[in-house]
Amino acid sequence: MDNSFVTITYKTANGSKICIEVSTPVKELLEQSDRQIRSQRRQDRRHLDYMDFIDGLTDADMNDPQADTADLVMRMENYRQLYTAVNQLPEIQRRRLLLHFADNLTYRQIAELEGVDCGTIGHSIKHALIQLQKYLTD
Repeated sequence: MDNSFVTITYKTANGSKICIEVSTPVKELLEQSDRQIRSQRRQDRRHLDYMDFIDGLTDADMNDPQADTADLVMRMENYRQLYTAVNQLPEIQRRRLLLHFADNLTYRQIAELEGVDCGTIGHSIKHALIQLQKYLTD
């Protein structure tokens, strides 16, 4: 068993750095955890997070140190328009769209939940996206 210690450096929210000494197995566990967190963040960015809307602005956007005020205002307006457009969809299309993009379910999983054919789900989501595009470009 390897009992050697390694130093890990972390950057705090205010920009300063802290160093801690941990054993090699703990370091590997922390690195694995960091990889999982980064992977989850990438997945979250690829999909709309319907539940985190706060007047059209998500917590992640609010805490982004790189974002300027004008960018945040534009994002907030875009989210508001998207949220309004999604709410104009028929209930079935809205539910399927959110199950797919917000809850990360596949067409097959949604079809099994609803007891319908997988093609029906794909068709419904495709038409929901077409409707959204129409709402957002008018």
